[in-house]
Amino acid sequence: MEQRVKYVGDILQALLIARKKKWDEGEAARMERESEIFKYVMGLVEKERQQLLQEANGDEEKIDDISYIQDEHLAKIQKVFEQSKENVMRREIPDAYLDKISFNIMHDPCFTPDGITYERHSIETHFEKIGEFDPLTRRPCTKKDLIPNLSLREAIEDFLAENGWAAADKHTDQLLDWTIDY
Repeated sequence: MEQRVKYVGDILQALLIARKKKWDEGEAARMERESEIFKYVMGLVEKERQQLLQEANGDEEKIDDISYIQDEHLAKIQKVFEQSKENVMRREIPDAYLDKISFNIMHDPCFTPDGITYERHSIETHFEKIGEFDPLTRRPCTKKDLIPNLSLREAIEDFLAENGWAAADKHTDQLLDWTIDY
């Protein structure tokens, strides 16, 4: 007998939201450390500038050279930190982790006999509402034909563990219905 367990989706969503909150806290701490390092490095360059300016003894040509070189150092340091921030902001979920029906990140991926992977909830909903066929190949397919894609599930779990920003956003706002066979 098959029984729908609706609260499992709520539990999964709560876990993903907790994972994202933990990731957000770690990200905030990382950004604070990065900001402190940036200020420290910029302060070192400025300290070096002041030391070199004192050693220049009023020589205008040396002062101009020192200012130019130190300004270049500051600009390069700032560019490195900006690029680091851009790299962190570049957040993409691999297409293979997205369901071909809902375009949300999959949590229970399964594949059809044709080898196409879907989120179990999405394909089962498709079977119930549209018909028992693979939406891409249009070949007959039923719930019994679905095979869990365990390696993809593990890869997605690893991805979510490393990329907490993806754990909860638009990808978890759908409530999942899970089935348990007794």
